[in-house]
Amino acid sequence: MDRIAVFLDYSNVHLVGHDLFARDFEKWTTHVSPRRVAESIMSKRTKEGELAGIFLFRGSPERFSDPEATKIFRDEQRRWAADPLIQATYLPLHYAKYRVQPKESGVDVRLSLDLVKTAESHRFDTLILFSGDSDCFPAVQDVVKTTTHLELAAWSDGRGYPGNRIAQQAAKHFRLWTHRLSEDDFWDCQDNQDFMAA
Repeated sequence: MDRIAVFLDYSNVHLVGHDLFARDFEKWTTHVSPRRVAESIMSKRTKEGELAGIFLFRGSPERFSDPEATKIFRDEQRRWAADPLIQATYLPLHYAKYRVQPKESGVDVRLSLDLVKTAESHRFDTLILFSGDSDCFPAVQDVVKTTTHLELAAWSDGRGYPGNRIAQQAAKHFRLWTHRLSEDDFWDCQDNQDFMAA
């Protein structure tokens, strides 16, 4: 049975899904669960495989600049750390006086480097990348040169891949398969199920 690893660009996955399916809600209410996202992707695959790793990449807030976001982040961090499949990489968010929202710095670079390194290590038979950040496309180009199989995942409203440039580029250049996750999948993947039940 194939061993599968899912790579999640967490903020991209969360924010693109939110903007597509949950614009009437505050963004802090719709954080997705890495495990549920990975399992949802696995449920789309026609070929049997074992979910053997979830590689999570995201920015971490600074507690003095954003105490509320830090509290949510630390709660999630504790829960996710208890999952043996999740290997998380957190990089500090960059705060600037002229910017309303903090910005991630280096997350896509770290994800890209680890994606290529993992593909070259042959630890897994298939890697699945869920990110719409076009900065990760050079990593996709490098992975397809290895013997490790690569697939993609993207939110979809049934009319394409809004905001997912990687899926568009990969379909054009490499014909990589993209698992399309729907609005129902987005809500099923919510990390805060108490909020969903309210």
